[in-house]
Amino acid sequence: MRGKRDTLRLKKRSLGLQSAVEMLSVYSWAIILIAMVVAMVFALSGPFAPAQYLGSSCNIQPLMLCLHSYLAPYINSGEPIKFSLIFVNNMGVTLNFTGQHFNVTMNNVGQKGETNSTGSCLPLIAHAGTEVICTAYVYGSVEPPMYSSVSSAFSIGYYVCKGSSCSGPYTSTGSSIQTISPGSAQLVNLSVYTSPDNGRVVINGIGYSSGIIVPLEKQNYTIYAVPPNGYQFNNWIFSSASSSIANANDIQTTISLSSNSVLTANFIKS
Repeated sequence: MRGKRDTLRLKKRSLGLQSAVEMLSVYSWAIILIAMVVAMVFALSGPFAPAQYLGSSCNIQPLMLCLHSYLAPYINSGEPIKFSLIFVNNMGVTLNFTGQHFNVTMNNVGQKGETNSTGSCLPLIAHAGTEVICTAYVYGSVEPPMYSSVSSAFSIGYYVCKGSSCSGPYTSTGSSIQTISPGSAQLVNLSVYTSPDNGRVVINGIGYSSGIIVPLEKQNYTIYAVPPNGYQFNNWIFSSASSSIANANDIQTTISLSSNSVLTANFIKS
């Protein structure tokens, strides 16, 4: 009888040890999987992240919503490095940009050490809700290395207008970080117009007023025409050396950008 009890105890201990080993094995695999996920997240977002996962970021103030910033290195010797940022005037008033009102400070861009560049913003008269593009050019032979990040500080000067009365000048400051990638080195300019000029063109969900030059990467974009009050869409006129438009008669269509282009949305009275 005692022998049977000892045998049962040994079996229980053996089963318990087996269960412990199995549990340890399961948790070991779980720990390994978690470690692999953590390593993957670090690889995609850490300091060694590939360039296609690194974007730009910019901040001005809550009522100047910064959408994007670009730093495009020169392709040919002697060409300037182009810095552009796009923001929305959400201040509820009209902003008037005059003169050299856009100033940018960077390090080791154009030349070694700190560089200061001046530029301008368009449109010069930006009504409430209008997208504004500010551009400055940096001259020099020092170009940021590919896949590096460049920090910049900038200031935007403007007048605030209500009706025909303007006050100012005022200044808003901001900062941005851009990652230098092959895509940023091949930006093309899309000049956007509407006829009449109080319409809008939406490109990949971002609306632009007539007369804006938008820096874009070489790829496909969805465009949509927003007619002014009392008008309806007629057609697109797209002028480019090598870019193309899918259908010039559709209010929403696609353009394929590969070179500097001019896009005009034509409207007729309803």
